[in-house]
Amino acid sequence: MKRVWEQSQHSGAHLLMMLAIADFADDQGRAYPAVGTLAGKCRVKPRAANYTIADLRDSGELEVKVGCGPRGANLYRILLDRLGARRNAGAPLQSSAPLNRVAPSQSTAGVQPGAVLQSSAPLQPGARAPALECTNPLQPGADKPSLNRQEPSIEESVDSSVGAAGATPSCPHGELLDLYAKHLPMLPQPRRGLWANSTAAREMTARWRQMLTAKKDDGAPYASTKAEAIEWFDSFFAHAAKSDFLTGRNGKWSGCDIGWLMRSGNFNKVVAGNYDNRVAEVTR
Repeated sequence: MKRVWEQSQHSGAHLLMMLAIADFADDQGRAYPAVGTLAGKCRVKPRAANYTIADLRDSGELEVKVGCGPRGANLYRILLDRLGARRNAGAPLQSSAPLNRVAPSQSTAGVQPGAVLQSSAPLQPGARAPALECTNPLQPGADKPSLNRQEPSIEESVDSSVGAAGATPSCPHGELLDLYAKHLPMLPQPRRGLWANSTAAREMTARWRQMLTAKKDDGAPYASTKAEAIEWFDSFFAHAAKSDFLTGRNGKWSGCDIGWLMRSGNFNKVVAGNYDNRVAEVTR
């Protein structure tokens, strides 16, 4: 824990989560705490804890292997040799030049109505050196917007609200929803017009990134390309369709839906086989 405190690049909630994981870790940085336990130590909700863990994984300081711990728990490994790597590689921040005070003669006091104001120095777009009264040269303007700009797709809308993570391809929400409808037509289907701003959409993006970054016991990734990840989710929904519990065929409840399946805890249990055809309980 001392090493994490002294060397991690993170601060605030992210550092608190790193310290919480380190509290359970062995000398190699390996730990198996439940997300709910980590959320309790950090005094946040499990959903917020999942997002923080995803950020830590993307930063390179934490490795997460889904279902690779004891009894199907997640394996967390603090990459001790990577602590503070990005912070140490970063360039120091440059302070900006102070603003020049406008001379009294340039004051706008006493300006007559209708008079044209004169700037103290002409602006020089793209000049090698800034004008006397300008702290930085102006940059060339952006390209003109298209007049026939299309509305963003589901994928664009969701990814813009969640934010990009590393180099993982964007989550193809439409294709994954098609696979869900293909294998689980007996379950409630989401209204796609309302999907982009939903909690379930954000959860789906998180699970998509999870499967593109998580690794198996042998170190091989579950999926390394968009096509492989789509194929993996095809198998995931097909596997869920075989469960009498998840589909409600056993009569114990009405069955799950896409939002339920995409929640981190439920998703990991489905992958681990907890809801295969035997007696199972669910915490909604």
